[in-house]
Amino acid sequence: MNWYKKCSLFRVALLLFILVLCGCAAGKKSQEQIQPWKFAVISDTQGDSKTESDKPYINKKVLTMIADDVAKEHPDFVLVAGDLVSGWLHNGGVDYKTQYATWKEVMKPVYDAGVKVYPVRGNHDDGPERFALSPLPANLEPPEGSQAALKEAFLQAFDQDYIPLNGPAGEEGFTYSFTHKNALIIGIDEFSVHQHKVNQSWIEARIALKTEAHLFVYGHEPAFGVYHKDNLSFYPEERDQFWDAIGKGGGRVYFCGHDHMYNRAVIADNAGNKIREIVVGTAGGSPRTWSGQYLDARVKGEYAKDNLYGYVLVTIDGSKATIQWKAITEVQEGNAWQVLDTFSYNLSEIIPHP
Repeated sequence: MNWYKKCSLFRVALLLFILVLCGCAAGKKSQEQIQPWKFAVISDTQGDSKTESDKPYINKKVLTMIADDVAKEHPDFVLVAGDLVSGWLHNGGVDYKTQYATWKEVMKPVYDAGVKVYPVRGNHDDGPERFALSPLPANLEPPEGSQAALKEAFLQAFDQDYIPLNGPAGEEGFTYSFTHKNALIIGIDEFSVHQHKVNQSWIEARIALKTEAHLFVYGHEPAFGVYHKDNLSFYPEERDQFWDAIGKGGGRVYFCGHDHMYNRAVIADNAGNKIREIVVGTAGGSPRTWSGQYLDARVKGEYAKDNLYGYVLVTIDGSKATIQWKAITEVQEGNAWQVLDTFSYNLSEIIPHP
């Protein structure tokens, strides 16, 4: 090889080295340039009244307080983990389209603030439970065709351009994922494929493509039972696969509702990663009194409150995530808010899966 060729090869190699070095530096710089940001999580905003004569299908008083406070916090977006309205049960005869239209009207301060809202369905947005609970009395059975009508009303209400239609076949608009800054968000519909199950293959495939630092997954039902028996633990093997997928993807929190209380507990995946299940069913549904006993011995409780309304606010600062539960401490006296639970984690704590 002559001197000229050697010199040319050296120049090419030097140029490639500089480009790689600059790329690494640019990547590091872009991560450093991401300013702290936040998002909110709410769930179970339905009225859920069995006694009031007009059977309100939304807890307007509580949801109005939450919408106003969320608008003041001005997060980048809001995740809604199901049971937006009473839906098919205790709805006072109000049609589904009107229920969702009213929900959006109450949430107007959030929409008007330019905050995007990403809902998934709960059991009230779907239909009666058919596996874990006793059969419904005949007088509570919804009319024929109500399940399909509910699905259509939900899709029509939440057809904003920013809501992805990238879910698995048959779940478009119900199950989806999106990225925001340094996080991947996955919203799960736990009713389309089979009640109390998720589309495991789709979740694993989506997480396998993840390049963002953080992963947050949310759905309606707890993965590990707290109060209700109808949850993902009805199928424990499939639930464990779901939990491991979250851990493998670097997720450290699963947000859910269904149980009308706030509950933070930790359950390790098979690799030993500590994943928090945060139940935040505190945005309107009638509060439930909890026994203090989890339905699975692996669950280690960290904080619980079963008699207040509120929502979760998550702040992301680089590799650190801080989760706060903001509670309404004086519903009758006015909009009095207090942070009652705060929890943080850092991505450096992740244990690789084999």
